[in-house]
Amino acid sequence: MGSRKTNARGRQVQEVINEGYINCIDDDNTTFEKNDYEEKIDWILASQPLHSLISNVETHPTIGTLSGHKPLTFDIPIGTEPKPASPRLSLNFKAANWPKFRNKLNEQLMLWNKNRSINSESDVEEYTSFITNSITAATQEAILSLNTFSFDIMMT
Repeated sequence: MGSRKTNARGRQVQEVINEGYINCIDDDNTTFEKNDYEEKIDWILASQPLHSLISNVETHPTIGTLSGHKPLTFDIPIGTEPKPASPRLSLNFKAANWPKFRNKLNEQLMLWNKNRSINSESDVEEYTSFITNSITAATQEAILSLNTFSFDIMMT
């Protein structure tokens, strides 16, 4: 395996492969060619389970590089999980009806009992939820989602 001119570093890599920590994809094609000298010096190394997934290993001709190394390509058939749809709502603030938003928000906020005191953590949570729900209601009524299309149709 490797060049006939293997040095100490090359022997260390060979030892790691021999010990089974990583595996080498076997391919007899030479990967280096320069001045009538050809050798297999470029290798694909992988640990399990990746090693067993590698297929279609190809050695290509040099692509005009001066180094003399031939590119290696291979396939790894790894699929990806589809990205879940974002729960985030995209809103069109430029098309918002701000007076309608303020009116609806004021209307919602007036529903809170002003005489009620906030004394506990659960009171704070309840008040926070009330404000959040008020803003959400005003938003849904006055601000269009970017996914929503609005058409004004004039009848003549």
